[in-house]
Amino acid sequence: MIYIIGCCCFVMVALASLWFGYYVIRYHNDHELPVQLTIISLAGGLLLWEMVKSFHFKTTLPKTFKPITELEYPALFSIINEVTTSLDLSPIRKVYICPDATAAVFIQPQLRNILFEPKRNLVVGLGFLTQMDDDEIRAMLYHEFGHYAQVEMKNSISVYTIGQFSRSFVSIKELKKQGTWETQIKLQLLLFTYFAIWICNRINKAYSRLAKQMEYDADDVAVKYVGASTLQRALLHAACIRYNYDVVQWGLQQLQSQNIQVDNLYLALSFVGNYSRPTRRLLSEEVIKRVERLGKLETSNIIATTTVQQSALLLVEDNGQTSQQCRALQFAQWLRQGFTIYTQQRLLETSVELEIHLDKRKHKLPYFDGSYKLLLDDKEIGTGNFIKGYTLKRKTSPGKHKLTAYAPSGIISTPFEFEVEQDKSYQIKMDYKLHAKDGLYDVFGEKLIIV
Repeated sequence: MIYIIGCCCFVMVALASLWFGYYVIRYHNDHELPVQLTIISLAGGLLLWEMVKSFHFKTTLPKTFKPITELEYPALFSIINEVTTSLDLSPIRKVYICPDATAAVFIQPQLRNILFEPKRNLVVGLGFLTQMDDDEIRAMLYHEFGHYAQVEMKNSISVYTIGQFSRSFVSIKELKKQGTWETQIKLQLLLFTYFAIWICNRINKAYSRLAKQMEYDADDVAVKYVGASTLQRALLHAACIRYNYDVVQWGLQQLQSQNIQVDNLYLALSFVGNYSRPTRRLLSEEVIKRVERLGKLETSNIIATTTVQQSALLLVEDNGQTSQQCRALQFAQWLRQGFTIYTQQRLLETSVELEIHLDKRKHKLPYFDGSYKLLLDDKEIGTGNFIKGYTLKRKTSPGKHKLTAYAPSGIISTPFEFEVEQDKSYQIKMDYKLHAKDGLYDVFGEKLIIV
């Protein structure tokens, strides 16, 4: 509601600006108003144009998403229909498969979703379909569809749609340092962009608090239909598959320089899974919490059906003949020797604890509650705030890194370059200063402290 009211206010201001520009031109001689005031009208027109462009902005699906029909994959659709019927959900709109180890029920948000229930799509990666048994696939789908059986999800779809619209508006902006006239023309656009960013931050914070509980609730839905032990098995197997899939991709990169391809990626992934058991430290902490929450992990000798898995292997496309081709079993045996190297690299990437901190109200200025993005090695790691301060905790690899800040306007950042060592903890003290002449804040790292 705040966002809708805010949008209406900005639209009214923009329309008033257009009317004022018309008034200045039409009655210029009567009131001797300077024609330069029409720049206000241009500012309103630009804002309305950009808002209309955002309405038509539509997220495109990755090129790796391939739609599949029930005739092509009856085994998977049989389980999908069973799950949607049990949860009393409307039929799925489209089903996609992709090469990765992933699974998600998703919507492509449109503004009509604020009033009407959106149509759902499903994507499942061949990494799961070719490795998991039917019961594990069923448990995974009950979890994914379980999100949409929750009241919280039904109530949050409109908020999610607003968030996507706000992000699409911000994503098409390229607000760089402009001259005086350009700044005046883009003034209303800049103000609305800040408003959109503020809404996105509010949605992100609210969702981050809700997301963990929604995962637990979706797990509870799955437990009701497949049992706790089956869901635990599916969660752990999925985590192992994701890890092994990353290992296989790493191995493929090593062979790529020699123009060597593996004849069957997923058969190789299956062979790797026979000897690869990633340690607890290499698995997601959230997955471990979800498994432990369901009770004691029990081992059982269940002979599960693999109808979905066998059908998935038939969908795997042949790489074709290349100058050099490696058999899946040969690749998996070779990769076993390099497994230790990859594991060491993964552990190394998260061996340094990093804390980025700014004190609350460190200076009297600024008076506004301004926020900005913090980038570590040009990748966003969180949001900073002048007034409230912040403490961001991240894990990184030893070596040299660069910390910067970014905002659409009003912020410059002096890059803070630093070097860290393995298995140590560091704190970066942040600071900022005002360049009054240019009206810009410089955000920078003040010092690096070993904790």
